[in-house]
Amino acid sequence: MKRSYPTFLCVCVASVALLVSTALSSIAASFSGKVINEEGQPVSNVIVGFSSFAGDMPPNRHHRPEPMFPPAQPSETDETGAFSITDIASPAVHTLMLLPEHEAEYEFQSIKIDGATFHLDPRMHRWQRGGFPFAIEQGADVKGVEITVRLRMRIRGRVLSADGTPLGNAQVDFSLDRRRLNGGGGGSSGPTTLDPDGYFTKYVNAAAYYTVTVKYQGQSAESEEILLEDGQRLDGLALTLRAEPQPPKPEKVEVAPHVHDRARFEAARKREREGVWAINPDNRHAYKMIRCETREEAQAQAVAQEAHLVAINDEAEQQWILEVFGKRENFWIGLTVDAKETAQQWDNGEPITYTNWNSPKEAAENNKPAQTEDVGQRYTVLVGLTEKWQITRQESPLARLTERAILEKENLIIGAPKSNGDTEKP
Repeated sequence: MKRSYPTFLCVCVASVALLVSTALSSIAASFSGKVINEEGQPVSNVIVGFSSFAGDMPPNRHHRPEPMFPPAQPSETDETGAFSITDIASPAVHTLMLLPEHEAEYEFQSIKIDGATFHLDPRMHRWQRGGFPFAIEQGADVKGVEITVRLRMRIRGRVLSADGTPLGNAQVDFSLDRRRLNGGGGGSSGPTTLDPDGYFTKYVNAAAYYTVTVKYQGQSAESEEILLEDGQRLDGLALTLRAEPQPPKPEKVEVAPHVHDRARFEAARKREREGVWAINPDNRHAYKMIRCETREEAQAQAVAQEAHLVAINDEAEQQWILEVFGKRENFWIGLTVDAKETAQQWDNGEPITYTNWNSPKEAAENNKPAQTEDVGQRYTVLVGLTEKWQITRQESPLARLTERAILEKENLIIGAPKSNGDTEKP
């Protein structure tokens, strides 16, 4: 694909403008042609216009003089895509633009003049939408120009009050955050006035993830992250305002001087390490979450506390466990998959009445007898994020990521003395 870059264009413009500037008189020129889309179909209702500047070089972003007066009148394309601009001042340097500036629905893709096609570099957004600079000979009639355009990327949405009515003609604080596909980000913010039906339109110029936030009189609304790929646009976004949460006022707290008590510190550390028993009101069993480095250590702690690794008998019990102990961790549970056994049961001897395997394949793997003698035992982990069970061996990556276990005991009596071999049994 042919491309014309700004430096090359400036050289061409300077050369043409230099010839123009040597002319003795000023004669009006004309510029006409048609506007088409990327499929070659005519595009109607596109406003094509000029900004004209005296001199032999196009203005730059650091020095932008006032356009010449009177300007040439812009032309709106008809149903065939045709346009015609007359009474163009010369000698001068002109910038071909799509109007209204910064708010035009379309952007330049290429411009064909006298058989030469200029493909605008998609990375040079300022040149694409800010204008196409060139010069015209005095009194020349430039005909048959072919301008190819495409719809600009945009996000169009509507802001609704809390009761669902449109927030018409209101000025809101608007921010548009951008996260690039290849990293980095940016954004823009400022006041935006909604139309009578509560709509806004924001044009964007790059493929990225976008987040829209609006604020109005102590209320706010934020969209989910929106992915727009090259050439895409989103219409129909709806944002419903809600009262912004007010942070609680800090209370004045008298802080007593800190006195280090090593005994109390060690007791607190022990409680954190060993956990606290919680009673499930449905079955009156007690449960505790403990920290452990290995599955063997979890089993040893269970025995030491006269408990066992949890046996989950139904979905309600599992949901209660996850609600109490959280869904961000992995937990060892009391189901050992022994390679030499075909009839499975919980480690405490209870029959298996409920399972929640990660996949049908894993469920089948649990019930399949081992093919070799050295497979060894496999254990079961409850993955909190997925709420599913997974089979693992002690040295697997999943096992290394599992540092907690759930203990269970049927009868918990706080402060009861431990039994010993000398206690007389009835």
